[in-house]
Amino acid sequence: MRITKLDGLRGIFSLMIFFHHYDVEFLPDLIYNNFLIRESFLSVDFFFVLSGFVISYNYNSINTIKSFWIYLKKRFIRLYPLLFFSTILFLGFKIISNTYFPLNVNKIEDVSLLIYQTFNTLLFTNSTPILGVVDGMNGPSWSISAEVISYIIFGLVSLYSIGRKRNLVLILIITLGVIFSILNRDHFTIGEYSFVRGLISFNLGYFVWFFSQRDFKLNNKLEYLIPVLFCVLIYKFHGLEGFTKQIFGLSIFPLFFGLSILIFIKTNGYLSKILNSSPFSFLGNISYSIYLNHFLLKLIIPRGFFVIIKIPQNSFTEILVFVFTIFTVIIFSYFTYKIVEKKGGQFLKRRIFS
Repeated sequence: MRITKLDGLRGIFSLMIFFHHYDVEFLPDLIYNNFLIRESFLSVDFFFVLSGFVISYNYNSINTIKSFWIYLKKRFIRLYPLLFFSTILFLGFKIISNTYFPLNVNKIEDVSLLIYQTFNTLLFTNSTPILGVVDGMNGPSWSISAEVISYIIFGLVSLYSIGRKRNLVLILIITLGVIFSILNRDHFTIGEYSFVRGLISFNLGYFVWFFSQRDFKLNNKLEYLIPVLFCVLIYKFHGLEGFTKQIFGLSIFPLFFGLSILIFIKTNGYLSKILNSSPFSFLGNISYSIYLNHFLLKLIIPRGFFVIIKIPQNSFTEILVFVFTIFTVIIFSYFTYKIVEKKGGQFLKRRIFS
């Protein structure tokens, strides 16, 4: 079961991730250095919290080995077609760029390293040290690895823990994750232990679901507090540095995103109606495709215009290309949603469940 307004939020935050990753050399400073854009990588934590809520909402009764495997198969079917497609596409792009456009590549990578990065992504290990310290293929894909690890751990806890015992185990996992992040002093950097970031927020999403089961309503006006508070917190976060910034982000934003989801679940105000509207519902449907497609397209399109075609670069043309890139990402993501996510998922479902 889907909650449309939460899909609308997913669509908004997927675009914010795109804004964050857009290259500084192709965007006016006034836009690029905006605090909302610079710190919008925090949107990933929203995805983790929302995923934990949705999984708890839809898979709350994992109590047998059979139901556990069915649950994992369904999650694999949901994620893998697009992950595979975008990873192989990115691999092809890097090989072609290294071979035919070496002057336009920041760093030429050996083919063996590219293959290693590809397997690290396709095996869901690029948020862990399992294959060594190496990036995956397609930057945002690390979070898919972290999400799959969260799926597995949540499923196992649900399988072997019941009632309050499950709550205590998940609280323990969150607590250990927070302690590890504090000791590691590097919570937001993508690296070999970035799966911990996913575990903290994902399991917090379970408790959002847990409290949402209580029969209560909230004042619709609380919805207006969410965007205002979000901007205030982001602005505060932007002004911090070093370990203080890490601690502030770790302790505040997963909780804020969880509270925001709970508020939207328990209200039906004007913002809910906007998020339920067709444009936001559309963005929500293709948000996974936006998330995995944008990193490649933001590399190709601006460089294609400014480096290869060599159109004059100024604030006007940079904004024009930026808008064009956004529309291209959305259109391309619509087709990958229809063809790769939907049809690829149907193909896997027939193969796995036949």
